Amino acid sequence: MVKKRKNDTRIDPFATAVESSSLDQLLEQARAGDVISMPSPSDPNRMIRLTCQVIPHADIESRTKVYGKNRRVQALLTEKSVADILPAITEDGRNQHPALAWEHDDGLFVLAGSRRRKACILAKADYLVLSSPDFNDEDAKILAVSSDQYIAPSLWELGQAYASTREDLKLQGKKGSYREIAQIEGVSHTAIADAIKAYECLPKEVLALYPTANHVGREVAKKLIQAREKDESDFNARVESCVSAFEDSEFDTDDKAALAVTKYLCEAPQAVKRNEEIKLDNDFVRIQKHSKSGDLTIRIDNKVMTDKRFSQLAKVLESFN
Repeated sequence: MVKKRKNDTRIDPFATAVESSSLDQLLEQARAGDVISMPSPSDPNRMIRLTCQVIPHADIESRTKVYGKNRRVQALLTEKSVADILPAITEDGRNQHPALAWEHDDGLFVLAGSRRRKACILAKADYLVLSSPDFNDEDAKILAVSSDQYIAPSLWELGQAYASTREDLKLQGKKGSYREIAQIEGVSHTAIADAIKAYECLPKEVLALYPTANHVGREVAKKLIQAREKDESDFNARVESCVSAFEDSEFDTDDKAALAVTKYLCEAPQAVKRNEEIKLDNDFVRIQKHSKSGDLTIRIDNKVMTDKRFSQLAKVLESFN
């Protein structure tokens, strides 16, 4: 079979041998109407029977939903977020590598392939899905995490997932500390802390200003959080005005656009000018008024300050009291 250009992602979360083939290869060979079997993600000894079907583009949003434990926040998926697979799906008229869906509660819950789902919606392309009622909650959780291997969720999305893990730990009577979460997630406790802080301190509206949520990494998130903590009112005002501030701007790359947004949101407000220039129809005399005290500063070019003029000015100033 000829490989399609970036259509689509590979999941292969287990690399389990099935009929002398990896799971990826097995799924890649599926065609509409096929019925295949794969080992359960949570129990390799249990087999799951899947049916391959094509969902017309007009029915994708009504017939499918994304599993709630999926770490990719669907509201943050945009045309930019799926730009790597969108052209090929548009050209092919559907995704070539099937998504996995759980037939559950009279619906189809996408466990792996939410980016493909979004790309199909945007491209008005059909959605190829392998579905089964045989999945369970544990399978769904594992697939939801493993399907993020191709392009990882953003820091903010991971923070949301880690916060959920923390709540689960607390329900088990544990502290839900960063180190406990780190042991479960397999990353450092500092990475857990940074992700949760980004999730808790940065609203979705901030991430929506960037080309993709992945442009808000750990360093950018720290800058944004510091700017927000320094002056939340000013920061929120900048968030509201950011779109209009760049509506006429064009950037060569998404990275440059992201840098511009970060600078706009994080730069310190310009200090109010302390002195106001009072214009005179005279190039030799400058008068400045202090914006706070109202004091005047008068500068006279020495070229025109003769002894006689100085004496006259001195008499005028002596009369001030």
